[in-house]
Formats: sequence, structure tokens, C-alpha cells
Amino acid sequence: MAGKIIPKVKFSVAPRDKTFPPIHYFLNPPKWDWDWSGAIYSNYPQLKVKLMDVKNKTQRRKIEYAFFKETFQKERPQLEKRSKQFQRDWDKINDGVMRVLSEVVEEDWQENDGTIFAKVSLNPICPRYLKQKTFDVFYKQNSSSMRHTAIHEIFHFIYFRKWKCVFPKSVEKEFDFPYLTWKLSEIVPEIVLNDKRIQKVFKYHFVSYPEYEKVVLDGRPLLSYFQDFYDNRADFADFLKKSWTFVKKHEKEINEL
Repeated sequence: MAGKIIPKVKFSVAPRDKTFPPIHYFLNPPKWDWDWSGAIYSNYPQLKVKLMDVKNKTQRRKIEYAFFKETFQKERPQLEKRSKQFQRDWDKINDGVMRVLSEVVEEDWQENDGTIFAKVSLNPICPRYLKQKTFDVFYKQNSSSMRHTAIHEIFHFIYFRKWKCVFPKSVEKEFDFPYLTWKLSEIVPEIVLNDKRIQKVFKYHFVSYPEYEKVVLDGRPLLSYFQDFYDNRADFADFLKKSWTFVKKHEKEINEL
């Protein structure tokens, strides 16, 4: 890896006005999206009480915004503190993580990957933004939880770089929910991130979304198919091709989740 790019992760507090829109979306997802609101309400039960009898969408949004505006002001010192702590804790493994992800995915980091931005946020969902090379971490996470979240999201950045090499005609909007390409990208981390090479750098048992964990196809757990593809791959590109062929074959079942 000598002379190759090793990205650095820079932690900072997510601005208030950048924090609220995704939280509002996750609290009020469209019918075709998954319901993410439970994770937010479990961390902010007082908000659920405030919204309990409010049906009007405009009024709900006002209550949500006022709540998180007040929470941001109250928690700002803690957000700053966690940002500095997360930076110190992450720096201990940054170079090792970046090297091993590049090795496992068989794709070099590029010049424009030099800095990846981690925003310490009030949002427990922790979305990622590929084009901006930005992802959120929840300020209430402990150090271990923060690092596994960061590794999962950073994996997506280099995973999709590799994906575009293997499937050059890919449409980038399909790298996000609800497209099948996105769904595959959220199935494979449990397989890839538990690679022994990654575990040597950061020991943690990565898991997929519960929706994928519980699926059985033709009498076998869904994830067992991908484990076989990974264990018997010729290279990472071969793993992606076999995985993509499989999810397209079972698109109906996967889209019903």
C-alpha cells in the first residue's frame, strides 16, 4: 500500500439545520419506505408523547422542529465533547481500516477520497451520503458502537466504487433506498466485514438488517447464499457478480421485505 491513498475521517458536529430534515423523513417515511420512527422514539420518548394526538402534518413538523432545536441547544456541549472523543478513538484504527477495506474489496482509494466526513448527530439512524463522502454517527453511541457504524458506512464508499467498475452502466440513484442495488449493499456487509482480515483490525461481529436476517429461501437462510458466494469467490468482482445475479433472480421476495 506504500504511496497509495489512505483516507482520513474528520469528525465534527452535524449542523442543526442539516440534522432535522433526515430526522423528519425517518419519523414520517413514505408508504414505500421502511418505518424507521421506532429508533428515534426509543431515544426521544418525550417526543412521542408530544406527537401522540397530533394528526395534522404541518403541526407535527412544527413540534418536531421545535423539539430538536431545543435538544440541539441543550446537547451542543455533549455533541462537541463526543466529536472530540470519537476523533481520538477513531484515529487509533483509521489507517488499518482503510488499508484492509481496500485490500478486501480489491479497489484502491482515489485522490478525491482523501477526507471522509463523520457528522456527530442527534439522529440515531446514521444515514450516509455517497457523493459528499459523509455519514452520521449518533452522539449517544459508545466508542465501539461508533467505530462499527463508521466501518459499515466507509465500506459503502469503497464498495460502490468497486461496483461501478464491475457494473459501469449502473445508475447512481439506485445506490440508495428502495432500489435492489441498495438492498444488496445492505445485505453483504455481514458477509464481507466479518472477513478475518477486517476482524484483525477491529474485532466486532457485524450483522445485517433484521429484515434480511430472518429471510429463508428454498429452506436456507438468505445470508447463507452470500456467504457461499464469498467463500468460493474467484475475486471480489466475482462475488459481486454472483450476488447480483442471485438478488435479481429473487427480486420479488427481497422487495417484499
